[in-house]
Amino acid sequence: MFAEVKAMLPVSGDAYDAEIVMQIRAAALDLTRTSEIVLPGEISISRDAETGEITDTSTLADELIITTIAIWCQMRIGNPPNYDQLLKAYESQKGSLRLSSEYTDYPGNQEG
Repeated sequence: MFAEVKAMLPVSGDAYDAEIVMQIRAAALDLTRTSEIVLPGEISISRDAETGEITDTSTLADELIITTIAIWCQMRIGNPPNYDQLLKAYESQKGSLRLSSEYTDYPGNQEG
C-alpha cells in the first residue's frame, strides 16, 4: 500500500517517507473515526528510524480507499498550491464511501 500511495504523490527519493507513513495512518484514522468507514483490510506500515527502511505488510488493496488516502497525503505533504481542490476531492470521496454499504456494513462493524 505504501508504494501505491507514494507513487501518486509528487515526491521522489525517500526524504518524505516518514511523513508519508504518518499521513497514511492519519488518513485511515480520519476515515474510520470521523466517518465510520470500515477499511476492507489492515494497514500495517512501519519505518525503521535508523535505516529508513519501510516495511509494509498491509492487506488493504482496495483502490478506492488507497486513492482517497493518497489524496489526503497530497494535501498534507508540502504546501500544495491546489490544497482547496484536494480538500474538496477528499471530502467528496469520503462522503461517497460513507454512503456505500460496501464500506460501512462489514460483519465486524455490526452490533449485536
